[in-house]
Amino acid sequence: MTSKKVAIMVIVMVMASLVVERSVAIDLCGMTQAELNECLPAVSKNNPTSPSLLCCNALKHADYTCLCGYKNSPWLGSFGVDPKLASSLPKECDLTNAPAC
Repeated sequence: MTSKKVAIMVIVMVMASLVVERSVAIDLCGMTQAELNECLPAVSKNNPTSPSLLCCNALKHADYTCLCGYKNSPWLGSFGVDPKLASSLPKECDLTNAPAC
């Protein structure tokens, strides 16, 4: 393989990795990946913490109908999320008008 072909392959691989890297960021139920990550320590099965102010602020604009749809999902456990802790987050954040699942 010529050096020109190798250079083109490397460029294509780098471009593909950038596309994949950018597509990994998620927006789920009105919350960005950063906001979801902010809430993760509060819903973690191992050593949960109190929700942070950033987590509680993110929950103010979350789509609860969407979030409640994941309540019984087997995916939560694979991400280390305790569904009971997740369901209690609005109360922990003093969000009195948040609907219950």
